Amino acid sequence: MGNTIVEKVMARAAGLSEIHPGQYVDCKLDRIIAHEEFYRIHAVAVAGGLKDGLPDIWDRERFHVVLDHFQPVINETQALRQRKIREVAQAYQVKYFDDALPGVVHRIALEDYVLPGELGLGSDSHSCAWGALNCCGSGMGEHELAYGLVFGELWFKVPETIAVNLYGDLRPGVTSKDVALWLAGEYGTSFALYKALEFRGPGVANLNMDARITLSSHAVELGGKFGLFEFDEKTAAFLSQRKRMRHQLAWANPVSADPDAVYCQTVNVDLSTLEPQVAKPHTFENVVPVSEIAGRRIDQAMVGSCANGNLEDIQIVANVVHGKRVHPNTRFIVQPNSWGVYRAAMKHGYVDTLLDAGVTVISPGCHLCLGMQGALAEGDVCLTSTTRNHKGRMGSPKADIYLAGPATVAVSALAGEIRNPLEV
Repeated sequence: MGNTIVEKVMARAAGLSEIHPGQYVDCKLDRIIAHEEFYRIHAVAVAGGLKDGLPDIWDRERFHVVLDHFQPVINETQALRQRKIREVAQAYQVKYFDDALPGVVHRIALEDYVLPGELGLGSDSHSCAWGALNCCGSGMGEHELAYGLVFGELWFKVPETIAVNLYGDLRPGVTSKDVALWLAGEYGTSFALYKALEFRGPGVANLNMDARITLSSHAVELGGKFGLFEFDEKTAAFLSQRKRMRHQLAWANPVSADPDAVYCQTVNVDLSTLEPQVAKPHTFENVVPVSEIAGRRIDQAMVGSCANGNLEDIQIVANVVHGKRVHPNTRFIVQPNSWGVYRAAMKHGYVDTLLDAGVTVISPGCHLCLGMQGALAEGDVCLTSTTRNHKGRMGSPKADIYLAGPATVAVSALAGEIRNPLEV
């Protein structure tokens, strides 16, 4: 009986020849990446009786801190919190500390740090995004991360794996965001609870790395522990552009599932038949085809986040708004998820196109997704390609947040109401 990707990675990390779903194993960690939660990791160690915090960090070559949620800070409380983080990072002699010029932690992880075949932990729930690079990444709480940072290992329950077989190619106007939303609408947001999602099949070859990042990021919205792709020539091309940590590329150990791997469930998706999807307030699984709610007024449109602030997303928006103007009653904000993406968007002329159309382009980070910029007031209606739409996510709990792909968001921003990009 063969093994899935996550079973192979965990078996290697546990030093075992084979493992099976449901088994508890102690695994050596390959990497830990923290954002602002790093201070809380230190704080729980102090609260646990360790006066000076963690006794040590197991491997400074494999630990990274990236400040992304409050950068640049917008109030004194955030400024004081970041001061504490810097003091703690200095005290622990953190070697890789991305402070003032990072971007979204998961995009930075993919651009600079994580490697195929690794088992990595992050301090953010969307660490599953690393699976786009064939890395088993998962978010953990501060207590687990504190233990992992000291000992370089952690126990896991080996998850079952769901095979998501992709066929065909997406039509223009339909994106991998629509695939994630369709899965949530069809199967719910807990169908992959504590399971790994393996995105497989011939349709994967038609998805670039940005599209894969979107799908891997949303594994957690489907309840998943991991969201994984196999290594291929597109993965290799993405890694070949890496400028930082190039000395660690030799550590990569790409992993593929065995032909006879056993999956607990198989889901088949014909990409060519999908239409744009929208998640209505206030859950990710409250999904309908965009045609069912076309005409709904929107006050604000947004494209960004770990899932949809990639270059492909910005290119899609630029193509839609080129030579046009955003509706006068709609605010449209775009946020690249790293400075690398931002600079690439400038190089291709996308930023100028967006500005000419009346789109606001802001500095990279997580601001839009959390409502730290572009906050909503009572009664506001927002259509966004960011990750979540629960009450109060972006300001007032009496605002309505709809989730959609970047093409749907862009055509709707021009119209001032939700529109189907297939009809434009």
